[in-house]
Amino acid sequence: MEHTDHKDQMETLKGLVGGLDLTPEDLLMVLSSVVSLKKQRPTEEGPKENKVLQDKYFLWDNSTDGFIYRDGRTKSKNFYIRIYCKETKRVLSKSLRTSSKEEGIVLGRQMYQEMYGKLIRGEKTKSLTTDGLIKKYLEGEEKKISPIPQTGITELTFRRKGYYLNNWSKYVKDELKMKDTPIENIPSDITRDFGYWIQKQEKGNYSERKSWSVDYINSVISEVLKMYKDTGVRDKFISKKLVPEIDFLKSQPTNQNKRDILSVEEYERLVIYLRSNKFLKPKGSTPLGQGRRSIFREFIGISYNTGMRPSEILKLKWGDVSINITDTKENQKIYRILKVQTENSKTGRMRSVNGPVGRRLQRLRETYEKLGFDCSPDQYIFKNTHPRQKGENVPYRNFSFTKRLSEVLKEVGLEEDLKKSGRTITLYSSRHFYTTLRLQNGLDIHLLSRQLGTSTKYIDETYSHIQVETNTERITQGMSLLKTMEQDLD
Repeated sequence: MEHTDHKDQMETLKGLVGGLDLTPEDLLMVLSSVVSLKKQRPTEEGPKENKVLQDKYFLWDNSTDGFIYRDGRTKSKNFYIRIYCKETKRVLSKSLRTSSKEEGIVLGRQMYQEMYGKLIRGEKTKSLTTDGLIKKYLEGEEKKISPIPQTGITELTFRRKGYYLNNWSKYVKDELKMKDTPIENIPSDITRDFGYWIQKQEKGNYSERKSWSVDYINSVISEVLKMYKDTGVRDKFISKKLVPEIDFLKSQPTNQNKRDILSVEEYERLVIYLRSNKFLKPKGSTPLGQGRRSIFREFIGISYNTGMRPSEILKLKWGDVSINITDTKENQKIYRILKVQTENSKTGRMRSVNGPVGRRLQRLRETYEKLGFDCSPDQYIFKNTHPRQKGENVPYRNFSFTKRLSEVLKEVGLEEDLKKSGRTITLYSSRHFYTTLRLQNGLDIHLLSRQLGTSTKYIDETYSHIQVETNTERITQGMSLLKTMEQDLD
């Protein structure tokens, strides 16, 4: 009987395999093995065990979207938390760094409350402290540094951002006592008085003025808010509603100069002193020291006679200087055209500046050549004279001349007068002095804006009071009747 069945099976298999390169015996053997394995599988494998999710405990009895578990793949057997956000379908899994079930439940519930809202809002589950946010923001800003105007930020601007944000770091640490608190856990409404807090901080030896100006404080606030917007919100560490609320300080609107300047009489005193042997050749000075004093004198003279920004002057090269061929022969001895290259201009636009600096540049060239420095067209006009820089084409930096200016103002006796009037004179003050005098002497505002490399709108808003003060006849034109009546009252 068995033989007959086997024979029938073989005949059937022959018909199935057809032209395949298999014998019926081969196919029958394979099928028999499969049947045998299927019979053995339940007893050999038994129920499967999850090697990852072991010792699973829900955080709450009535909820299944959060639980702690041990990861069976790790040796430490520490508990992990797993949170599932039903609204966004996002999952968070993170180590709790404890092998205690009780402690794991407590830590898990705390983390659930902190992280579930982040999962709903689509924020990153990684938290940052205030200093961590500042570091991440500045790392991004540093990448924007560019030597080409209007294509990024300058190194000076980057450093200033760091100074501004140091105030915020100190405030969070000393005033709020939240140095190690994640930024999402700092209530947004407790920071409103940040500006007033800065106002109470003393500047120490940084300046004679003991408190910070309103403009400075508002600049700090703007930088802080920009940081939270550009890094905190955009990179999804927090949502918009968690950005700190900070009140800007109010100041009385004014059209007066934002920069302090010397009076004409004070400027004359400064120039006379810079021309004297007392300044140029002090007792015991070396030829190099005398040369540096002469270089500073010419820098001040060019600054006050062109209105150029200090940084623009320091980046001038001898090849940027030319004579105006349309000038008279006499004027060609006095005036020079100074070309501000695109990469050295604040606006990113090349411009030409006209000024009576021909003789100053000639003296400057003679001074440098006497000291053994090259003055070829590709060399900086205000090349650093430090012995280590000899042979290198490196310009002076603002700091060197700023320090010298402070010393000179003290030597000439202007420091006391400036203190009494509450004025601070910097290298940039020369630009505002130049602008003021040009407007007082009636120079067309459009021509002046091209000379300065700034907009007519800025000049109008900043120096409008000068135009009123110097145009009495034009303003009172046609008011002869009122003038007569005023005189009759006398």
